[in-house]
Amino acid sequence: MSEELSKPLYNQIQEYIAELILSGKLAPDTKIQSEREFSEDLGVSRMTVRRALTELVNEGFLERRHGSGTYVAQPKVTYEAREMVSYIQAMNERNIATASQLLEFKIMAASRRLAELLGIQIGSPLYHVSVLRFANRVPVILERGYFSQSRWPNLEEWNLEKTSVYDLLTSVYKVTPSRISQTVEAVVATDTVAQQLRVEEGFPLLLLSRIIYSEGADQPIVFSQDFLRSDYARVHFDIHLQDIGKPIKT
Repeated sequence: MSEELSKPLYNQIQEYIAELILSGKLAPDTKIQSEREFSEDLGVSRMTVRRALTELVNEGFLERRHGSGTYVAQPKVTYEAREMVSYIQAMNERNIATASQLLEFKIMAASRRLAELLGIQIGSPLYHVSVLRFANRVPVILERGYFSQSRWPNLEEWNLEKTSVYDLLTSVYKVTPSRISQTVEAVVATDTVAQQLRVEEGFPLLLLSRIIYSEGADQPIVFSQDFLRSDYARVHFDIHLQDIGKPIKT
């Protein structure tokens, strides 16, 4: 028996539909046939078709839209965790057309939480910057950054739509980062974030929180939060096996 015939029937259907998507015969946002139509065309049970479609949904090839049907999902960009420090560079390396929009730039007093995160006094002046990043004209990342005004003097003089924070840090302010602490969690879009990313309120997002520390004093100099649309982005982490089991440094 050939390898193809030895595969479960649902798996063969799954690979058939995936090939249609990968070859471009089924474009993103295309509504696919119903389970009943697939069942009749392929001569298999609806249960078999349902399992194949469910596997494709789990793999990100398809997405189910409540009350509408099943559609070909938009292709996701996989970001390495380290690349998220400089989104512009990451997109340029993938030959993806980028654009940015500065949504907010203001000076605010540091709250207790922000003061603790940045190692400054409560009430100290902070720059609060909000930038919307586009990939192929689609808003995919909302960046919110907080910078101590004393450590980032005259930040308003720089074009934050075309320059990454990391590049400013190293090239303009001559600071060498020692380490970057990042956490990723699943959140849903609030009303304001939903409007900015052009999704519905409650839409699933990835929230990447980041603190950049300076070399030498190991002092926190930037705190930022990036909201990533889950339908366009995923984050990849590379773990060295030799590090497993080692005590975590705090």
